[in-house]
Amino acid sequence: MKNYLELSVLGILAFTLSLIVIPLMRIAAKKIQLVDVPNFRKVHDTSIPLIGGLVIGMIVFILMLASGNDIWKEMLPIFTTSYIMLFVGALDDKTDIRAIYKLGIQLCVSIIIATSGIRVSSLYGLFGIYEISIYLQYILTVLIITTAVNSFNLIDGIDGLAGSVAGIGFCLFFIISLVEGNFSLARIGILFIGSILAFLKYNFSKKNKIFLGNSGALFLGYLLICLGIYLTKFDHHETDFPYGIFFILFVFTIPVMDSVRVYADRILRGKSAFKADKTHIHHHLLDLGLSHKNITLTFLAINILILAIQMIFFKSYSVYTIFLSFIAFILIFKLIKAINLFITWKKKIKTMENTIELKSEN
Repeated sequence: MKNYLELSVLGILAFTLSLIVIPLMRIAAKKIQLVDVPNFRKVHDTSIPLIGGLVIGMIVFILMLASGNDIWKEMLPIFTTSYIMLFVGALDDKTDIRAIYKLGIQLCVSIIIATSGIRVSSLYGLFGIYEISIYLQYILTVLIITTAVNSFNLIDGIDGLAGSVAGIGFCLFFIISLVEGNFSLARIGILFIGSILAFLKYNFSKKNKIFLGNSGALFLGYLLICLGIYLTKFDHHETDFPYGIFFILFVFTIPVMDSVRVYADRILRGKSAFKADKTHIHHHLLDLGLSHKNITLTFLAINILILAIQMIFFKSYSVYTIFLSFIAFILIFKLIKAINLFITWKKKIKTMENTIELKSEN
């Protein structure tokens, strides 16, 4: 009972302190021009402070130290490299670091994580493979981390989306920690949940809006994928749906699939795979006229649907899990595009009818 009370207090503290700090950080961000300036790809038309990630990182760090949570020692490589990513993201928000340099830093911190022993060590029966060699563990861990981080960063395009996915991810992490009876890990989860909820309050605000920023997207994306890999130590391959894999699939399936689709589409159109545009799934949902909140809910619903497919086929048809999931995602995306096309043609027909009526009246 004492542990649950402590968790409740930590969550409330994280939420309250974040609410207090955010207005102060907004003022500071505007003074040093740490803001997101509108352009043709942005869905906002005013400069917005990029402090969400910085506030979350700062509050969690302070409360984690104050709570005396010894899990820091065991997870030092994860948290140290996570805050490196937070710092790099903040620099990118301010000075716009070249993509190749950011990728280089991501590779370096991923190698540090793999070297520390936090690695993907099994394919869980995918293609009939379970345990993998140490060399493949390093390669796969680095590849998974860099892919997940960049994919998560790309969903931070509308209000609430990346923050909500991260928040639900930490809720799942919190639940898994409680199931395992690991209250030290649960403290990490509840601190992030409280701070992210405070961020979302301001992120959805019209008057005092803030953004997560590259600092927050890189920080949260990197931390979530590393925590997912860390959770694989609790997996029981023969009897249960693996915790770590379940966690990773829930948080990163749609971001990764959408990134693969976007990159492939750009290449097929003769464009650079890394040239930014407005073709991500949340942009298409925005074209349907959905609000940012409804887009976030739709995104999460699609995520749950794809995850259900993965859970159903994970045991018996693991070889086909990725293929079936991707096909389902593409079909959903095609449906969204078809609805968009229908709405566009309906508007054109309505415009033509109005034009004809005006001409006939004249």
